[in-house]
Amino acid sequence: MAELKQDPTHPLKHEQCYLCLMTLVEPPPANAPSHEELRRPHKEYMARLESEGRLFGAGLLKNDKEKETSDLGYGMFILRAETRAEAEAIAFQEPNTKAGLRIMKVIPWARGEGIST
Repeated sequence: MAELKQDPTHPLKHEQCYLCLMTLVEPPPANAPSHEELRRPHKEYMARLESEGRLFGAGLLKNDKEKETSDLGYGMFILRAETRAEAEAIAFQEPNTKAGLRIMKVIPWARGEGIST
């Protein structure tokens, strides 16, 4: 078991974040760009969030080795933002969501900062 390096009676600091869960729109809108056309803009969008220090983590909700998927959606990212309005303004600019290929759900998450070894 990891050794706790802080006083367990002291409250943990929290960082306000938002879970941004994406589900695919099926069937996709007829006039929407393809997923392939939006791959690069999506990666550039995520890279920008990372360079701004806003991205805590991101990825697909699956495990290929176990052929496992999630009923939570297709993919997600964790966004550092102080308010829901700020998080939504950023999250809804994700290129696939903006093009109508994904539905974005934004959920608050107060990330606890524990220190252990």
